[in-house]
Amino acid sequence: MKVLLVEDHLLFRDGVSLILERLDPNTEITPCGTGADALALAQQHADFSLVLLDYNLPDTTGLNCLAQIQAHLPTTPIVMLSAENKAELIQQVLAAGARGFITKTSPSDVMISAIKLVLSGGVYIPQEMISALNMPFTAHSSDGITHAASPAPQTAPPASGDHQLTERQLHVLHEMLKGLSNKEIARELNMSPSTVKVHVAAILREFNVKNRTQAVAHARQKNIITQ
Repeated sequence: MKVLLVEDHLLFRDGVSLILERLDPNTEITPCGTGADALALAQQHADFSLVLLDYNLPDTTGLNCLAQIQAHLPTTPIVMLSAENKAELIQQVLAAGARGFITKTSPSDVMISAIKLVLSGGVYIPQEMISALNMPFTAHSSDGITHAASPAPQTAPPASGDHQLTERQLHVLHEMLKGLSNKEIARELNMSPSTVKVHVAAILREFNVKNRTQAVAHARQKNIITQ
């Protein structure tokens, strides 16, 4: 397993590294402390199994860094690390495409279970935030962890099919099926191009494809959305 660990506090970074080694002694950890370094590493290496990303970085915000990394590693799960534990913050992080949110005060066993969950395709949020976020969950008695199955859409999505896309991602996919560019989708849906890019990256990751053409073909083949 190869992990990109983006964290500027050395003590916490060392602690997370030890936890990762407990999870898998053969883990290859690539540490860095800034968003700029993280982006450079994401551009240079396409084989990361996981990205652990600090929300508060010295040169950028976690959300900005998340979008930039996703553009280069669209299928790699990214988990946000933060000392804060606010519902609004977690919602923003998950909506941006992160596969989990781990608080820095979490016990090591919880962090290990959360990472295992994300690597298996799940989405992790702190147990105490499940009800606040109004998300479906499954409790795993084997490790005592509770996790969200997927971000719950606030209204019925304009689509059908077996998928784990959010409502907003479905809207973006609908425009992709029309052949629109990111800028054109941004105008149609009244959002910024960078936000569209984040949603597109999340769609590629969910479909396990490498580009927009493959994503559109997959959506049509699986009848995920109706034009």
